[in-house]
Amino acid sequence: MSKHLLRAVTTLSILAVALAFAAPVRGEEAAAKPEKPKRQQFTGEITKLDAATKSITLKNAKGDEKTFTLTEKAKISTKDKEAADWSDLKQGEKVTAHYTMQDGKAMAGRIAPPESKKKEKAGETK
Repeated sequence: MSKHLLRAVTTLSILAVALAFAAPVRGEEAAAKPEKPKRQQFTGEITKLDAATKSITLKNAKGDEKTFTLTEKAKISTKDKEAADWSDLKQGEKVTAHYTMQDGKAMAGRIAPPESKKKEKAGETK
């Protein structure tokens, strides 16, 4: 065998072995990335507030009830206050919970008054 042919075969062999080990590692890295939770929203009337667990239960117009646990960084706003606090929420008030599902629990990152469709169409801001 010629010197050049021997070098080419050796180089290709080393390259094949390297690729054989690199392909499974890339597959594991891709599989290790967790899927980002889908953001959802639920609008309804506040039926229950639990300060001990920082949870809020809403009932929508269809009669469906859903309980949300507020995240540590949850933002709360009301009709009267852009930056409200937990104590500003009242039973009977209509709000929208913006949440994601984590470990089977609805975790709310934002509680705010529902957006008015008339305001959105007119392009008005408060």
